[in-house]
Amino acid sequence: MSDEKTIASLDPILGGAGWEARLDPNLPRGRAVEKLFRDNLALAGNFDFVVSTKIDRPTADRPHFFIAYGTKSRDGLKAFRETEYNALKINARDRASAKERKREDKSGSPDLFSGLDADIQETTIEEIVEEQKALASHDILSILREDGPMSFSETWEVLLQAYMLRVTNVKDICVDLAKIGKIEHTWSSGNRKPNDQDTIRLKLS
Repeated sequence: MSDEKTIASLDPILGGAGWEARLDPNLPRGRAVEKLFRDNLALAGNFDFVVSTKIDRPTADRPHFFIAYGTKSRDGLKAFRETEYNALKINARDRASAKERKREDKSGSPDLFSGLDADIQETTIEEIVEEQKALASHDILSILREDGPMSFSETWEVLLQAYMLRVTNVKDICVDLAKIGKIEHTWSSGNRKPNDQDTIRLKLS
């Protein structure tokens, strides 16, 4: 929006006047505003981690609001991502039901296949997670090339800040990368997936 009053009303939560000049030019405007808010929240609360999740409108595929969460604890970061996943699955079912009620109100007749939309919505969330895992896989390889080996706990800490993923997803990423020879299988043979103390490092060709 270009309304000066609207722009000025956001000054207190976006770091003061002139916040438009501080937006990340590499992001779409809406996401850049949201990121600037998180950056300022981190400064104001002296938080180590600030993440957010998007909540869509009940009957439209567009954002309704974002929930931002700040914490000084790695465990808080882990708990947020777990809660986020479960909440989004519930929200997907609720949105599917709301869309069906809206359709029935317009048509005046129930859908014989109502209920399938909820399954589709949940499948979509799983697809989003798979997309996030693919992006995170590429990202962690770049980080390992630049910064060298890190513990698994450091690995999930980095990826949970940047992506809508849970620790179990990051474990799967490491297992998959080890299978294709991108990283070393450093976790003990008794463990199918890495634990916090295990080292994650590139596999030398």
